[in-house]
Amino acid sequence: MDEDKKNFYMNRNIKMFPFYLAFTWDIIFVWTIIILFFTNEKGLSYSQAILLDSLLYIWAFVLSIPVSKLIKKIKPLLASQIANIFVIIFLLLVMFGTKFYIFVIAEACFSVFMIISNVKNSILLSDTLRVVKRDKEYNRIYGSGLGIYYFIDAICSIFATYIYQYNPYICFISAIGLMVLVELLSLLLKEPNKFQNTNIDVNQINNVNIKSNETKRRKRKSKKILLSGFIVSMLLYCAIFRGFASIDSSVLKIYLQELTNGAIIPLWSFGVLFAGYRLSNALASKFQFKYELKFGVRSLIIFCMIGLLAVLGTGLIYLYAPNNIISIVIMLLLLYMFSSIRPANHVFIMNYLQVCLPPKDLDKGYVYKNMAEYLGYGICSSLYSLLLGIFNDNFALSNLTYVAIISIPLVISLILFIRALVKKYASKYTIIKKEYVEDDL
Repeated sequence: MDEDKKNFYMNRNIKMFPFYLAFTWDIIFVWTIIILFFTNEKGLSYSQAILLDSLLYIWAFVLSIPVSKLIKKIKPLLASQIANIFVIIFLLLVMFGTKFYIFVIAEACFSVFMIISNVKNSILLSDTLRVVKRDKEYNRIYGSGLGIYYFIDAICSIFATYIYQYNPYICFISAIGLMVLVELLSLLLKEPNKFQNTNIDVNQINNVNIKSNETKRRKRKSKKILLSGFIVSMLLYCAIFRGFASIDSSVLKIYLQELTNGAIIPLWSFGVLFAGYRLSNALASKFQFKYELKFGVRSLIIFCMIGLLAVLGTGLIYLYAPNNIISIVIMLLLLYMFSSIRPANHVFIMNYLQVCLPPKDLDKGYVYKNMAEYLGYGICSSLYSLLLGIFNDNFALSNLTYVAIISIPLVISLILFIRALVKKYASKYTIIKKEYVEDDL
């Protein structure tokens, strides 16, 4: 393969990937107003709306293995393009659905998109970087893509509430139009496997027994890696941390809706304040590598402490002083801090998977990691929905009870993961070369 052609297409992939990831990470325009839409337009309660969110991740956990097997042989870019179609189906079902079970089916469709895109988009980037020997840039490029998504969604969040006041269905139409444009954008990307060199050993081709033994040895090695203490502790931590952080946007949306329903703030400010949440996500995603450079594995401790203090603090403030201006400002700052830890933690984990697993095991590693997070999200989000039901949608008591239940398992999983990380991998992989992390702002 012509070297110049390979470099041209792969470097173009790398330049375009942050934007492609940004527009395929989640649905822009819709998530800002989704709880408003379900409660005001479709007649659901807060508890039902959050239950749908938890069902999304339960669906994702249940469907992960079958969907992953179906797409295993499909090239990453093509699989990602197929996944985008399921987003459009989800949007149409939510727009025109009138029954709760229709929304449950819609969540199943969106879970298929999540399963495929979360694995194949990462493989697309990893394979592309490997072809041109730029593997060390994964952390920066992936984080940059998430940062772009959250920045764009922050801007769209502002417009979404204005659009919602005029006609909420326009938000869904806009999201569908955007997904069509993304499919067109994907045509400019190239499958990296077209440019990967295949190293074929003639002796192995001629000697079937040697080839068979080598294959078995590699399978045993892969199984050993994927069942290692590092991977198991990571999966436990991912499940509990992602579950714990599953309520970040829901808590903020409920709090803002309570303020708008009580005429404390106008509806248009809902989108502006929610944009602050997305901006905190954007900054945390883009500059996650600086956490790692400064704190290393201690970043995980910081993420967990921020999250626990934020949920505890918001519960106490809302319980004793919910509506004065100082309380509102502190509540928003705590919620923004809470929201910033999730994308930063995600990039941290994805980077470690990318550097610690052999290329042939990456897809399995991503699937296991995603399944752990889906299960944690589904359980914890359902728990929070149950607490809202028990306490009659009381935001403060739900938060305080939630943090009391989740804090001990979160701390235990954190300790186990850090021990495994430091013991086997941290000294080798936490150092990021300066040339890969230059600030490009």
